[in-house]
Amino acid sequence: MKRIFLFSLGILFFLPGQTAFPQMAGYYPKGGADDGVEDVSLIQLIANPQTYDQKRVRVIGYIRLEFEGNAIYFHREDFEIGMANNAIWIDLPKDMTPKQIKIVNNQYVICTARFIAGRHGHMGLFSGEFDEVTRLEVWPIPRSDSSRGTPTQPAHR
Repeated sequence: MKRIFLFSLGILFFLPGQTAFPQMAGYYPKGGADDGVEDVSLIQLIANPQTYDQKRVRVIGYIRLEFEGNAIYFHREDFEIGMANNAIWIDLPKDMTPKQIKIVNNQYVICTARFIAGRHGHMGLFSGEFDEVTRLEVWPIPRSDSSRGTPTQPAHR
């Protein structure tokens, strides 16, 4: 019985693409703790930009990366209907690879960056700007209907 348990546990660790402790995919070159950052919502940044100006923050939102439109939105629907005022422009790190960009694009992400209230991205359409990004990873969202890929409403903390 003990051998069966150990064998099963070993399979969990060594199956291709499967791990017992999966890491989120994306850009996080240094790993470890996000020291010296403040957890905020995009709503807080949009409503009170001067409070967070020049501060390192960590947010969760929907990212869309496209020509003249790199931004993190409050919700995917805000992107779909063109509500740029519900988004923050993002300057991608220069060392972020095309593969990492593809992984995070059109996903909910966790982002750690410096917030700049006075900059508003392409044509001044956005509600601020993120630069000096040190983390940009896919945020796992439980799926309510895996066949449609529709995310459930995130839990409030």
